[in-house]
Amino acid sequence: MISILMPIYNGIEFIEDSVSSILRQNYNQWELIIGVNGHPQNSDVYKIAKEYKKKSDKAGQVLGKICVYDFYQIKGKSNTLNAMLKFCNYDYVALLDVDDIWHDEKLNIQSQLLNHYDVIGSNCVWFGDRPGIVPSIPVGDISNYDFSLVNPIINSSSIIRKELCYWNENGIEDYDLWLRLRKQNKKFFNCKAILVKHRIHTASAFNAQGNNNKVDDLLSSYGLKPHCEREQERLLEEKKQKKINKLFMNIL
Repeated sequence: MISILMPIYNGIEFIEDSVSSILRQNYNQWELIIGVNGHPQNSDVYKIAKEYKKKSDKAGQVLGKICVYDFYQIKGKSNTLNAMLKFCNYDYVALLDVDDIWHDEKLNIQSQLLNHYDVIGSNCVWFGDRPGIVPSIPVGDISNYDFSLVNPIINSSSIIRKELCYWNENGIEDYDLWLRLRKQNKKFFNCKAILVKHRIHTASAFNAQGNNNKVDDLLSSYGLKPHCEREQERLLEEKKQKKINKLFMNIL
């Protein structure tokens, strides 16, 4: 059984799409916890979200599996997620950003791997401002993959053992969690199937400024080579290769 966490600060205008994609799941052993943060108490955003407590399934029955909390005293996505954990009734936690959408078979496919892995993700496709792009991530058992190369888990695709969940408030909390769990030798798996549609738009985290520097600092904190250093090495190697090619051409 899976607890789904949906923290909301921005993006309430997309809630119909995201919640509907949960209601369409062919796996029905879930609960949805929506947490509104960073707004005044009983805000319009909270009132809109609260209406989804009454949502019904495909058969028209009110599920009673959606809870909505007003975390007006909490700021930050990570702090909100950590607060939401206290309301989870199940041993596994799935994340869904309010502006993203799940495939109907998402939980059904991933639930078959729950007893074998600590973190399970999947491929995704972008839509919105940059539609049709499938970002390159490793698939299958990625427990031994070098996580410093790329963030290998799509946030809205992830299912995590609840006991492993804790997010630091640093703006790249998902990558931080994966790196921490990778260092602890936890087991990771990415489904090859595209089970998530990730919305790219002006206010999305994808467009956040300064994340490259944050990622490099995060990698350094785990004793890993930052991307900027990798890029410098690549450019030096490229320059060296050009010199070798030039010398070779002169010999000919």
